Amino acid sequence: SNLSLISSVTVLLDPQLRPAAMEEYLANMRTLRSYMNDLEEEAAKRSAEEQRQRTAIDAHDSDIALVRAQAKQVSDEAEHLAKARAHVCVEMAEKQGRIASLEVVGATLKQTLDLLQLEITSTSAKLGQKRLFYTKTMETLSVKLQEHQ
Repeated sequence: SNLSLISSVTVLLDPQLRPAAMEEYLANMRTLRSYMNDLEEEAAKRSAEEQRQRTAIDAHDSDIALVRAQAKQVSDEAEHLAKARAHVCVEMAEKQGRIASLEVVGATLKQTLDLLQLEITSTSAKLGQKRLFYTKTMETLSVKLQEHQ
């Protein structure tokens, strides 16, 4: 390309070769302009493509940041739920322990009540026998007292 330009300048200095050389020089200039226009167009396309890719990368970076924030929030919520679940499990275990204790107390109270009912029945029977004994004794003494009068 530089050799072509040098030969074009040399040809322009020779008066006999000027018209043909001028024609070649202009053709070379048109080719050069066309080539430069193509380069500028390609550079503009690349610049636009780079800008589009930068915009896409920025959008992806924003999406990644959002996803990371959401993942952290979900992780925090999961940790909170795990702690709450553990707390509920501890409370349930404590309440089950209380229920078991109350069941033992209830069984003990039932046995005590059964024993008291047996004692009441036994005492009631004894009182009935004593009442019968005292009633007979009173009748006997009443009869004896009437006989002595």
